[in-house]
Amino acid sequence: MTPVRAPLLAGAALIGLYAVLPSGLSRDAVYLAVGLGCVAAIVLGVRRHRPVARAPWYLLAGGQGAWVLGDMIYSWDQDVRHVSPFPSNADVAYLLAYPLLAAGIALLIRRGGRRFDLRGLIDSGIVVVSLGLVSWAWIARPMVENADVPLFDRIIAVAYPVGDILLMAMLVRLVGAPGVSSIALRLLAGAVILQVVADTGRAAGVSESWNYASELDGLWLASYVLWGACALHPQMSEISRRSRARDDLFTVRRVVVLGAAAVLPTLTAGVALAFGHSMDPWVLLGGAIVLTVLVVLRMASGIAEIRLTAQQRDRLQEELLRRAAHDPLTGQFNRAYMLRIIQGALRRAGSTGAATGLIVIDLDDFASVNNAVGPAAADDVLIATARRISDTVGAAHPVGRLGGDQFVVLVEHADAEDLTPRIAGALASTLLVRHDTAHGAVRVVVRIGLTLGLDGSTDASELLHQALIASRRAKLAAAGTFEVFDSNLRREVAERKAVEHELRAAIDEDALELRYQPVVSVSAAVVDGYEALVRWRRPSGVLGMPDEFIPIAEKSDLICELGRWVLMSATGQFAAWLERDPVRFSSLTIAVNISGRHLADRRIVTDVAAALNASGLASHHLVIEVTEMVLVDEPRAVIQLDALRALGVTISLDDFGTGYTSIGQLRHLPVDTIKIDRSFLSLSEPGSSELIALMTAAAHACGMLVVAEGVERDDQLMLLKALDCDAAQGYLFARPLTSAAVLDGVEPVRHPRLRIVRDT
Repeated sequence: MTPVRAPLLAGAALIGLYAVLPSGLSRDAVYLAVGLGCVAAIVLGVRRHRPVARAPWYLLAGGQGAWVLGDMIYSWDQDVRHVSPFPSNADVAYLLAYPLLAAGIALLIRRGGRRFDLRGLIDSGIVVVSLGLVSWAWIARPMVENADVPLFDRIIAVAYPVGDILLMAMLVRLVGAPGVSSIALRLLAGAVILQVVADTGRAAGVSESWNYASELDGLWLASYVLWGACALHPQMSEISRRSRARDDLFTVRRVVVLGAAAVLPTLTAGVALAFGHSMDPWVLLGGAIVLTVLVVLRMASGIAEIRLTAQQRDRLQEELLRRAAHDPLTGQFNRAYMLRIIQGALRRAGSTGAATGLIVIDLDDFASVNNAVGPAAADDVLIATARRISDTVGAAHPVGRLGGDQFVVLVEHADAEDLTPRIAGALASTLLVRHDTAHGAVRVVVRIGLTLGLDGSTDASELLHQALIASRRAKLAAAGTFEVFDSNLRREVAERKAVEHELRAAIDEDALELRYQPVVSVSAAVVDGYEALVRWRRPSGVLGMPDEFIPIAEKSDLICELGRWVLMSATGQFAAWLERDPVRFSSLTIAVNISGRHLADRRIVTDVAAALNASGLASHHLVIEVTEMVLVDEPRAVIQLDALRALGVTISLDDFGTGYTSIGQLRHLPVDTIKIDRSFLSLSEPGSSELIALMTAAAHACGMLVVAEGVERDDQLMLLKALDCDAAQGYLFARPLTSAAVLDGVEPVRHPRLRIVRDT
């Protein structure tokens, strides 16, 4: 049952009971019960729903209480004293209700943030004049001109329609304001309207046959019920809640109310003429003039409102267009809009035959600048860099920020190769940063790539891609130089695309091969496990080594597909070995290298779990190897490694010592093994053995195992044994083996002696 259904049903039942009861004390008791119930419901609603503003509701309760008091006095005069005086003490109570109710509604308007502004005054004026004309024509004028009635009595009689007009004006102001059109507000409006209609019907004397004691009393009783239901509804607190919407805007409700008020006097005059009712022409004319002036003023304010809204809309559209086209930090064009500008330039170049140049400026190693001065000051560096680029190239050449630390310049009708050194020179000087968080001199190193569109066959995305490739190639050159996307680079890109296409096909067709290099226990001279290394048998029959295709695959998600293939193949092969010779392989492991891009992929954990499930291999047999640089380049690396360890696999940190991981950080890493990079086994370098000893001791202190890579000589193996290194890997023991060589070339573990074999 809805919050107001019960009081509405109860009120309807009492009204029905009132209608069937005969005149007398019992009927009056029902009438007074409904009125007192209304007052009690308002007080109860305030305490139950706790509106922000309670004073308006207590004023409304006081107004209804004044009405109930008037009803009590009127009933006493009618049923006990058997008199019907006019005016009487009941009229004092009745007339007191109007200012109380109007004050309560006025406070609701004020508490709701609805200022009593000029437009609100005009709206209320239109309603007051319209209702005033109708009331004068049908109610007030007959009362005023009735000389048989004492003047005081006539004043009291006219006060009722004046009070009704006041209530309707306040209601229009409340209902016409924007905001939530709540059920409680509709109940309140209905209560006021029923009360005004009943008052008007009583004062006008519409028909001699109308049973005033029944129909009009029914309207007043219904008004009581709606007042109480309004206060009991949970939305009653929203009426006085401050609205964020502007209260001077035209709304549908406001247009309907004002339109009805504007035509009401005309309709009244028409009805009066039709029924032969006399009208005061001068009052009608004066009211019509005032009403016309008010309507014209409201139209003028509405036109000004429309004009203001249009201006605000235009400003908003301009701001949205500016934000859609510009980078919020630097104020330069963003990537999407620059592509549109570049495409337009290419269309123009296609018709004129002119070259279109793109210059990409990449701030090299900007992460170190960010770490040195902090993110806020680093933003200032980007802003200053963008300003220098823009000042150097001028307004004729659009400048955009591609994102991060990359900028692009579109060059039309100029020599891009002449402009590029000027940009490099402008950015070569030191930037002075003065920020709340940091200040000082910052020097940025830029890498610049240049490409030229010589015909209309290249689109904007492809031209930008070429410039980005040239900027990446510039990182291999000396600082301050730039790289041009020429025919050689174009051929190299084409060859790389061909390799990507062929490699993807090899993955799909299962045309790759794995080799397995043993990991040997230094102390026991037995195999601890194998590392899976991928090879690619090219269509020409040549066996491709990893450095020929892995760097290409790492530039895209192709490396993730390759990683999945290696995971599936290596775990499946090891499971086959284990089934073939469970005694020999039960304590061994298989290691698989995972790239940084694959580790950052959210599917890496699923990929590893899928490989284990597909092969049926227990997780403790699998070792996941990641390079030390992955921990620096991939923010999610540690989280992903934790998730992988939760599967039960072992984590090995490859190429240790070549990155930025300090020994003190080891204990905080989710790693089980470190693999010392082969560069440390060059015993000719001073301090190499000491560094190996330090890394080994630190790893052991953190509960990790140590594997040394690149062991090729006996003296290296002897050093590792002296330094208590756990395992070693390298050509001294074996080159990467085929699966058949693994099965045939190594003796069982029960004979703890490793025989060096060669790949077949």
